[in-house]
Amino acid sequence: MPSARIPATGEVIQTTQPTRSTPAPAVLYVNKVASDGWLQARAEDSGERLSLFKYTRLTNVQTRGGRIYFKAAEGVHQGRTLSLAQANAQEYLGNRAPTAKAAQLTVTYGKYESGWYSEARGDKLDQQLATLEIDAVVAAVTMNSVWGTGFTPLPPGQYKVLLPDVPHGANMTRPYRRVEPALVFDQVWFPIQHGDNSRYVHIGNLSDGCVTVMDFAKWPAIHEALLSHRSPDGKSVAQLTVKGKPQRER
Repeated sequence: MPSARIPATGEVIQTTQPTRSTPAPAVLYVNKVASDGWLQARAEDSGERLSLFKYTRLTNVQTRGGRIYFKAAEGVHQGRTLSLAQANAQEYLGNRAPTAKAAQLTVTYGKYESGWYSEARGDKLDQQLATLEIDAVVAAVTMNSVWGTGFTPLPPGQYKVLLPDVPHGANMTRPYRRVEPALVFDQVWFPIQHGDNSRYVHIGNLSDGCVTVMDFAKWPAIHEALLSHRSPDGKSVAQLTVKGKPQRER
């Protein structure tokens, strides 16, 4: 039979019920990520390394055998138990949570520019340009660069910007790091809820109908403004409003 000690007297009693309430499972958040925008954690069931974006909510936190174990509560790895070495957990995990409301992201169409030169790619692109605004950040974006193959600029309207899915290939953004050595978080892409969700908010010069941020130095602030928010649905980070009309639609 379990026993408990009465704090005031020190008397040991036998009890079938706990004498105090059981604390709720600990909750932590990913508060720091690597320069690519992701934190690698080990899956308990398979041992593979899985990637978590900044501010991922982690539940059922516990310590076992020198490692911190937790369950991913959102993202593509939701429900899976992962772990970090204690030293890494102390450095990368914390109590800072995202704001419980959607960020407001606005994109306003501008001019169409044929033969826009990309220094990073070393070629010319036909760009449907626009201006992105979030918080106090204003950045140039391209809404489409590839024409005649089915890609088109996003129609005016409102859309949800979803949680990042998985790290996107470094080869897709490596040219941009060459012209902006301080560029970070470039492998974090945010799906836009539209059609098959294959359009993203991401860094770059080449857009397949995405919201592609061309002001590389402003990407870290945009990344933070998005990920530091959660919509009530728990699956998105921002409300995207697309205004105006593209000068070139197809």
